[in-house]
Amino acid sequence: MPIHLTAPASRPVGPDGPDGRSMNRVALNVAGLGLDDQCALLPRNLATLWESQDTRRARWGGFGLCTKGGACSTCPVLTAAPKRLDSPSDEVLIRVDEDGRAHQVHRPEDGWASRVAHWPWPDLARLEGWRLGQRHSDEHSQGFWLLRAASRKEQR
Repeated sequence: MPIHLTAPASRPVGPDGPDGRSMNRVALNVAGLGLDDQCALLPRNLATLWESQDTRRARWGGFGLCTKGGACSTCPVLTAAPKRLDSPSDEVLIRVDEDGRAHQVHRPEDGWASRVAHWPWPDLARLEGWRLGQRHSDEHSQGFWLLRAASRKEQR
């Protein structure tokens, strides 16, 4: 599965404009913006977390920067140990705050008063024994459920 996401190539824009007919249009040149290759194992939001679970879906944009210039086999992100989440429940709610950070909560009905722990997006992507469940939305926030792999609820 691809994990090295190459930045889009920039096209030089000549004096005739991006369409070649001197039309006055704005062209964003990626190279001029300092955008670099990214790693599909470094999600930075919920959408890219979903993509990181099967990186064949991953597209450049929204991921963290590649740290090894495409040399994935020696990348510390790829070779890092999986993360663990210890919970007595087979379902854990992850709420996303207004700044886009993910937080594990203990009692979903208590909203933000039950916050347990902040989880960086890349750590959520490396959880062992859990999979992404349904999205969640209530009066407190948006979020999603983590389901223990082969949970008792799935076996019913």
